[in-house]
Amino acid sequence: MLKNIDPQKISLKEWSRQFRLLDDSEIRRFKYYNNDEWGIYLSPPATFMVYGARELRKLKLDNSLAALRLWGFALNESERLFRARQSGKHIIATMGDLGTVPVIAMAFPDCIPFYPDCTWWTPFFNESTVLLDKASELGTPEASCFVRSTLAAFHKMAYFPKPDILFASTGASCDDYSCIMQMVEDMGFELNWLEIPFRRKKQDHFTDEKYARTPQGLDYPERFETYLINEYKHVWQRMQDLTNDGDPEKLGESIKKNNRLRRLVDQIKALTHGAKIAPFPALEMMVIEFGNLYGYADIDEWIDILEMVKSKIIDRVKSGNGVLDSDAIPLAWITPTADPLLLNIVEDLGGRVVATEYVINQALSEIEEDIDPFRALARSFMNASLIGSTEERIRHISAGVDSGRIAGVIITNMLGCSHCAMETRAIEKRLKNVPILAIDIPAPLGITEQIRTRIAAFIEMLK
Repeated sequence: MLKNIDPQKISLKEWSRQFRLLDDSEIRRFKYYNNDEWGIYLSPPATFMVYGARELRKLKLDNSLAALRLWGFALNESERLFRARQSGKHIIATMGDLGTVPVIAMAFPDCIPFYPDCTWWTPFFNESTVLLDKASELGTPEASCFVRSTLAAFHKMAYFPKPDILFASTGASCDDYSCIMQMVEDMGFELNWLEIPFRRKKQDHFTDEKYARTPQGLDYPERFETYLINEYKHVWQRMQDLTNDGDPEKLGESIKKNNRLRRLVDQIKALTHGAKIAPFPALEMMVIEFGNLYGYADIDEWIDILEMVKSKIIDRVKSGNGVLDSDAIPLAWITPTADPLLLNIVEDLGGRVVATEYVINQALSEIEEDIDPFRALARSFMNASLIGSTEERIRHISAGVDSGRIAGVIITNMLGCSHCAMETRAIEKRLKNVPILAIDIPAPLGITEQIRTRIAAFIEMLK
């Protein structure tokens, strides 16, 4: 066991030395799909660097056993999906909605949802332009969002198995990714489309229609619930056609399980962001937050991992220990960075992330459990980050600025991403009472000394 080790961020070489302290019984205790034969995933992070995730050699990772489980599990996902296919499970591609359709898929036996969207991180972890180059060959402009790597992944069929069914969202969603999904369909994959409505406030038009409000205080036309209910029932029917199964009570159970995950992540974020000294690094926290989308293709094991993470964070908070200096500058981070290395760099230069807006608010909001499950899913999704105004999207960041909890804001843009080009300046305008640094993320291996210098100067100015 890794006990009584002071919390810190360590390199792969240090992790390899520390890994030798683990007993074999400890390594074999943790497994995905509860499979003793091939479900072991606890490995030194350097293992995944050898497999292709070369950027890991540059990253500093938390030194706890909980973090080791987190990284082993998250980096093992590709293998896990292929194992799922080999063991007879259904692979369900859920694209564009970021957090709701997987709740439906999980209600069916032996169905494993995943997000091809998340392939956008692969070129950076792998320090490779292979996927981006292939995407260019397939017709996407080089000056477009890094999410185009998903198109190349579908072409190669080496990063995940061919899905049994694909659900794709359009409408008030990421238009860059909507284009990618259409190109995937042109390659011969059958997509099942569902449309997302745009959340409108009452003052945006002049009709007499009825409005509802989310628990977060966001207004939307009541008829949007009915619209989304019909879309989600379409998803349910397609899943029934695929599996020849479908118990409506199982959907309620899936909602409860996903709510357990969402509450757990909310507690971890509150503990970490509210502590005097940061008990857990921003990079691991981003991995935790995005796990809400689908539990990294095994939600039960992911929940168990996060229970361990939460316990470790509680211990560190109680003891007053952490992974950063006590005078680290509190920052909000808006839009996830395509290059994970940037989170390390910001912390190394004296920053600390205490609030995030990673465009996935719909996956962070609890789903009502005492109403019709389809209506509950519809209401939950109306909290989505990208289906309303910029002001609504960043309202909790604005509140943090007004309270003095946030000293500065970092916005990470993707060069060529239409969403970033349209919204970054609008965000800056609405957060005029706080210093802001907007960074365009370059292609893999593109972080320069100039970018580091800009971050260092920004944090020094805040100090």
